[in-house]
Amino acid sequence: MAQAWRVGLFGCFEDIPTCLLGWCCSCYLFGQNAEQIDGSNKISLCVQYACFSMCGLCCIVHKPRRQQLRATYNLAEDPSDFLATCCCSGCANCQEAREMQTRGVQPGARIPVATQPH
Repeated sequence: MAQAWRVGLFGCFEDIPTCLLGWCCSCYLFGQNAEQIDGSNKISLCVQYACFSMCGLCCIVHKPRRQQLRATYNLAEDPSDFLATCCCSGCANCQEAREMQTRGVQPGARIPVATQPH
């Protein structure tokens, strides 16, 4: 059974520095999150996110990373990834960054991968 997120989608104001980064430079926060989630190039994804945002399509690059984060931590899809990344992308960026922080992932570090014993 999927776990609940430790931080809410609209809990941005509980962490003002992340909130400001997410709203003032959301493409950078997205790139930083993606780097932590799957080792993507932070700058490359920052540029992609910014370009897609101009057309209102940032969910194209955001949704797969959010899905991967949820799969890694077995998190519930609440609300749907599409709605979170399409309609509330800034809040979703902040939520993802804060979720990783509460789980001990430091900015610039990757999510630890748990291996199964053989």
